[in-house]
Amino acid sequence: MKLKNLLGLGVLASALLFSGCSTTQNLASTKLPADIKSQLTTNQAILGYFGKEDNPEYCGCVSYIDSSYYMKPVEDGFYRVLLGRNAAGDFLVQDFYQETKTPQSSASWVKDPLKLFSFNGEDVEGPVTLYRKNGKVESTFTIEDGNYVKGEEFYPNGKRGAAYTADAQGNLAYTLWYPSGQKATEYVVDLDDEYVGAYKAWKEDGTAADDQIDEIRENISNALE
Repeated sequence: MKLKNLLGLGVLASALLFSGCSTTQNLASTKLPADIKSQLTTNQAILGYFGKEDNPEYCGCVSYIDSSYYMKPVEDGFYRVLLGRNAAGDFLVQDFYQETKTPQSSASWVKDPLKLFSFNGEDVEGPVTLYRKNGKVESTFTIEDGNYVKGEEFYPNGKRGAAYTADAQGNLAYTLWYPSGQKATEYVVDLDDEYVGAYKAWKEDGTAADDQIDEIRENISNALE
């Protein structure tokens, strides 16, 4: 799942239990004709495979299919598993790393069936956690009705690098930190990434650097990847 670049420079654990959730049937326990079963490469309910980059064969002719979607496993890519559905008909999905088979995201709800093949973090609902390949938390965020409500992003060393919350108008209030833990910036941006009101920025030694805020934001964004 891809997290939107929320710094303005330009988204799952199966052991969780959900009330009223029906699970997918395990193919391993389903009686299938031998000639059909021999053709299977997995017993998981895999919805699709996704690459880190766009699929060069993607035609763009189907708007609800992600441009990074593949029909087959992709080296160093991801895959999405359908875990079940709830009483409202929502789909519970989780994304995994292809190489390690470990979670790339926590379990998340998808309401629109056409968005099951989207790797965009904005197409899920509720709280989500994304993981690095080594299992460390990369980010957490909450989506409501397709809009980011709040979230945090973390450096590879585990320290928090960014935190944000949204207001009723969709403006995002940010605080960024250097990998050392020193506060780097405080600012608010609107939906067009224009600053709203005053903003503050500091160098890593703590001295004021308001005039360097864009450069600091970009450097931190790169360090968080």
